Amino acid sequence: MLSKVREQSLEQILLAPIALCALVLAMVMVLLLGGTPAKAAAAQLRVSSNQIGMQQNVEMGLNKSLVIELPADVKEMVVSNPSVARGVMRTKRRAIIQSAGLGDTNILFLSAHGNPIAVVDITVAKSSKTLETTIARLLPGSRIDVHAMDGKLVLSGSAASADDAEKAITIARQFVNNDEDVASVIEVDGSQQVMLKVTVAEVQRETVKQLGIDLSASLSVGGLSTTVVTAPGLGAVSNVVSTNSMKSGFSLGNVSIDATIKALERRGAVRTLAEPTLTALSGATAEFLAGGEFPVPVAYKDGEVTYEFKEFGVNLEFTPKVHTGGQISLEVETKVSELNAEGGYTAGPVNIPATKERKAKTSVRLHTGSTLAIAGLIEEKQRQRFNEVPGLGRIPILGTLFRSRDFIRAETELLILVTPYLTQPGQMADYTLPTDKVHLADDASAYFLGTLEKLYGVGGETDGSLQGSIGFVLD
Repeated sequence: MLSKVREQSLEQILLAPIALCALVLAMVMVLLLGGTPAKAAAAQLRVSSNQIGMQQNVEMGLNKSLVIELPADVKEMVVSNPSVARGVMRTKRRAIIQSAGLGDTNILFLSAHGNPIAVVDITVAKSSKTLETTIARLLPGSRIDVHAMDGKLVLSGSAASADDAEKAITIARQFVNNDEDVASVIEVDGSQQVMLKVTVAEVQRETVKQLGIDLSASLSVGGLSTTVVTAPGLGAVSNVVSTNSMKSGFSLGNVSIDATIKALERRGAVRTLAEPTLTALSGATAEFLAGGEFPVPVAYKDGEVTYEFKEFGVNLEFTPKVHTGGQISLEVETKVSELNAEGGYTAGPVNIPATKERKAKTSVRLHTGSTLAIAGLIEEKQRQRFNEVPGLGRIPILGTLFRSRDFIRAETELLILVTPYLTQPGQMADYTLPTDKVHLADDASAYFLGTLEKLYGVGGETDGSLQGSIGFVLD
């Protein structure tokens, strides 16, 4: 008998912890089921007896169902907007709610005396959890949260780049009826400022050669006088009129011959180097112009000329966009233009020059620090023209006296390099201006030696900052 009692006590001791755990678990379930959820997202809502007459907030997905357990018998159920949600009473204390469309509505559960048992406010929207999952899968570097309020979506959190933030907004707009129903307070991580360093290098070489002979001969016999003039034109190809001339002539009896030789040889070289550096935010546009403007007449009325100004020089315009992973997409447009007499014209008293332009426009995607040559242009041009007197200009050797030659050869080489960098905003660093070490010559050196800058000897110093063997400045 004693052994049986001991066995029973031992069994009670072993089962006591298990019973205690079961009791605690039951209490937790009661508390969970009896609590008031701020927003119910499960398929069941239980209203406890101490919540009679209180408001319940429920968020449902489109085409979903919800079971509502009530603490008292319901006599009447009122749905304010049946197009958003519909309700069916299965029993006196159980209702099934089905979402029918996007929007907001509320449902009143009334007792036999007309007192409210529960007031359920329902918001029907496309599932925010589904949207969060979709954004997280498509944009793995971003941490974006979705909040549904009154049929609208609010995006918060952080994105790896401004491009990811725009993509998240585009994805969210697929879950609402109107684009205005999506609001974004997404913060962008990382640098969203792009510095673009551009190098424009151009070399132009030009050679012009002209040779022409103007003859003027006159013959007088009695009362008869005859004059022959040959003056072939120059500049039709090069647009340069020669002003270098040599004139000679002779007279023999009644015959007088004058010859004017016009000759020109010109060589020119132009070197253009511009290295503009611009900084712009992602999605913004930055512009740069190193040059100027010149007037172009566009209208003439009542003696008044209307002008418009046209830009010339080195022009740069770019729009950067930062992507995830340090990549930068660029829309770059650069133009190099200069005034040129060739192709210009004269309208009344106004001389209008032409412009020679070379431009490039492209859209690329680069890593920060990568360099792109967006244009490498080598142009070679040769033109030649002969103006001659018909027949006489074809005579070998002597035909040179009756014709002129205009020759031009031009070579142009252009290279444009573009390098984008991601930059962080910060304090301005110390820098040295190109004018900091310029020392103008005094009056004596300027008048007597014709120098623009101060001369200093080998090994000397101008301001204490130069060390070692130093030469002379001659300008």
